[in-house]
Amino acid sequence: MAVNLESRRISRLYQRQPISAWSRSPGTVHRHHPVRIHTLGRFSVQLHHETVALQQTRQHRPLELLQALIALGGRGVSTELLSQALWPDADGDAASNTFDVTLYRLRRLLDIRDLVLLRDHRLTLNGDLAWVDAWTFERLVNHAERLLTRANDPDILRQIARVGARLMTLYQGGFLDREVGNTWSLTLRERLRSKLLRHILEVGRVWERIGEWQRAVRTYRKGLEIDPLTEVLYQRLIICYRQTGHLSDAIGVYHRCRDILDQHFQIQPSAETLELYSSLKS
Repeated sequence: MAVNLESRRISRLYQRQPISAWSRSPGTVHRHHPVRIHTLGRFSVQLHHETVALQQTRQHRPLELLQALIALGGRGVSTELLSQALWPDADGDAASNTFDVTLYRLRRLLDIRDLVLLRDHRLTLNGDLAWVDAWTFERLVNHAERLLTRANDPDILRQIARVGARLMTLYQGGFLDREVGNTWSLTLRERLRSKLLRHILEVGRVWERIGEWQRAVRTYRKGLEIDPLTEVLYQRLIICYRQTGHLSDAIGVYHRCRDILDQHFQIQPSAETLELYSSLKS
């Protein structure tokens, strides 16, 4: 009953005021991004360079709504989809009431004009006002994919190296991987991780092709720090060490691969990995 009463009160406020009234910062300059949101490996929110305390129980639901909004695309996300993701057991009216209250609290918490926009039952996080590391990361990795199609140009190679360093700085871990108990973050988490691993493999092959073996080694080792279960990274690393005459290092990589696969999957390395190992012994 309390939720229903608060929801009706908020609805009346919405009718009297435009969205832009929910802020005390009318002069925000968009390019400065007054809100910065970190979701890769950790979740944190900075408001005008000050970190928002996330420990308060009352803030849990509004911040979870923010997380789900980002996970589901951040722009034009159906309120029904958000409600189903966050409150799957609530019926239609209860879910709608809870959504209204939670959105109101999120706006009060962040308190930036036009930051969270609601139009035609669709919610948008204003990218002019909010910087999100996951969005920046995905744009950057997409840019890197385009650069890799022109990797024969020395200037492009330098750009690829700079972009790769920036990607590794941004990627402090999987998307919201420290936030337990939700399933709606899995799709974006897996997409970003897969894109990064694919980028690492493609860049590593570029370094191999031009004989930059040490760069290739560093690239593949970074990939294994992100995902030690990706067998193809072990394969490429073995090849790099073999090509540079570091056979003991290559053998060590094989044994690590074998132990990891046995520990996690109870399987042996693939035929391709075994063939590489045999080439080291011969």
